Amino acid sequence: MTSNEILMLAVGLFTGAQLTNLMHAVWASRDARRNATAAQAAAKRAAGDRYLSSLTLYRLQQHNGLAP
Repeated sequence: MTSNEILMLAVGLFTGAQLTNLMHAVWASRDARRNATAAQAAAKRAAGDRYLSSLTLYRLQQHNGLAP
C-alpha cells in the first residue's frame, strides 16, 4: 500500500468512528426524550388515579352517611 492509501484508510476509520459516536448520541437523546415523556404521562395517570379513588371514597362515604 502506498502512503496515500494508508492515510485514506486511517481517515476512513476515524470518520466511521466519529459517525458511529454521533449516531449513538442521537439515539441516546431520543431515548432520554421518550423516557421523559413516558415518565410525565405516568405521573399524570397516577394523579388522575389518585383523584378518582378519593372521589370514589367520598361518594361511598356520602352514600353510607359516614361523611361529616
